[in-house]
Amino acid sequence: MNQDVLAIFTAGVAACLGMDAWQQILKRFTGIPATNWAMVGRWFTLTLQRRTMYHPTIDNEAPVANELPLGWVVHYLVSMLYAVIYWLLIQASIIQPTLADGFIFGAASVVVPWFYFMPCMGKGVMGKLTPNPMKACLVSLSSHLVYGTAMGVGFMLFESFFSSV
Repeated sequence: MNQDVLAIFTAGVAACLGMDAWQQILKRFTGIPATNWAMVGRWFTLTLQRRTMYHPTIDNEAPVANELPLGWVVHYLVSMLYAVIYWLLIQASIIQPTLADGFIFGAASVVVPWFYFMPCMGKGVMGKLTPNPMKACLVSLSSHLVYGTAMGVGFMLFESFFSSV
């Protein structure tokens, strides 16, 4: 397997695992629920079926077959896409595989849930239609900061491992 593809895969998985662990920590210590990946699976299925990404009543839609495992698959595939973007930014010498650049990448990546996924799932821009928009934004931001940092660490560890082999 090409080392670049392996690096992208490794960093993408590391970032997802970091985000998932962070959300479990938040859940345990604050009671804030982790992302419901079944809803992501439902959103993805409805998007394919209805040919629209906007599903403002998704919470009231009937569950779809295998929505939870599908949501997890979508979560990890999206992470691979983010990892490709991070890798391209490394190749362009815009960022490096570091904690700091990963943190910055995570901060920048939060625009996707704030301005795309939340509105597509009927939550409004920056979660303005949720019961607590500030909380929704802060949870998303913290998750993406951890995610980006883990992405940077994933690339950093991969690079250090293969440079020493």
